[in-house]
Amino acid sequence: MNDFAKKFLNEDWRAMPDAPRFYLCGFGKHPGWNDHLDDIGVITDSLIKAKALIYDGIVHQVESAAWEKGGPEKMARGFDHVIHWRRMNESLTGLMWSSSDGKGRSLYPMITLAHCVGQPFGWQAEEVLPALEEVGQKCRATTSSVSVVAILNAAQESLRARLPAQLGAPLASPGVGEKDWAAWFTREPTGLRRVLHHLRTNFAACAPGNAAWSEAKQPAPAQSRCLRLPVIPGARPADSLNAWLSFLSTQLNVAVPLLGLCPAGREWLDVIVGEPADADFVVLRTLPAATPLVSDIPYQLNDTLPADEAGLFASLARGEMPAASCLNGLAVVANRQDAAKWLAKSRLSFFSRLLRSGTPF
Repeated sequence: MNDFAKKFLNEDWRAMPDAPRFYLCGFGKHPGWNDHLDDIGVITDSLIKAKALIYDGIVHQVESAAWEKGGPEKMARGFDHVIHWRRMNESLTGLMWSSSDGKGRSLYPMITLAHCVGQPFGWQAEEVLPALEEVGQKCRATTSSVSVVAILNAAQESLRARLPAQLGAPLASPGVGEKDWAAWFTREPTGLRRVLHHLRTNFAACAPGNAAWSEAKQPAPAQSRCLRLPVIPGARPADSLNAWLSFLSTQLNVAVPLLGLCPAGREWLDVIVGEPADADFVVLRTLPAATPLVSDIPYQLNDTLPADEAGLFASLARGEMPAASCLNGLAVVANRQDAAKWLAKSRLSFFSRLLRSGTPF
């Protein structure tokens, strides 16, 4: 098992009963710094790893000129994304927007990420994301590095004060986009059937009970998989992100981290399954001409629904997520139980050496 599979969003929080369960960080470009801004609040192991993966991915695209070579018909300009990275009962939720440094260089975005431990996604959608929108507005309105640090500090303290009284609820809490998503695909099943076919064909290593996705050794990362999927018509990015990640958690091994990237005003979102490779982050700016939606790929499907798909669509008709995976028939409850045991075995049993509890930005 590689380091990412062992540690990412898998800290032993029981060994740190007094540590906060919410952390807010910022990194990237801002006019208050003449180059990349000093990391602000990047103190948990998962935030450190996430920052490295995202930033290395963007650096790879910039240095290879991947976005410029694609041309305007295949590449979008700039950044404006909602981010949600999920693994069982931990997640990272944040925003990415186009920015520049004090010298006017604008190839890199500014990014805020909140590390949430045990908070249901409903709380993140209703409290964290609106707070981060306000943080973004304030950061864009100032050229002062001191002000940016103060803005992030204040937002972290405010959100910590509003944490739910009961932690530990599943992140994929019912209701955040799931009913609308289920109703949509009940009416329009072909797109979801294409997604299921794609999962069966390309995601066997990530199926429930399969740990093949985690077995690559360092320095090579575990093999990632990417999906471009349609957003729910008229819904918020948070609704589409939660619905798709909740669905994928019923079909794939729930121990596999899922990274959702939802660009504002677009008809799609991207999901990176497993440890991202640098090249995966090209999707931040690719248009469907370069990265098609899986639901639009004209796979040849049988007219008659297989039994497992019939059961899945029966669940959707009731407004529910599927109870079993169409990849191997494993029940979702068993999937979560097995994943929890697997993660507990690999979890760090000591304090994160880089977590400085109580230390301000």
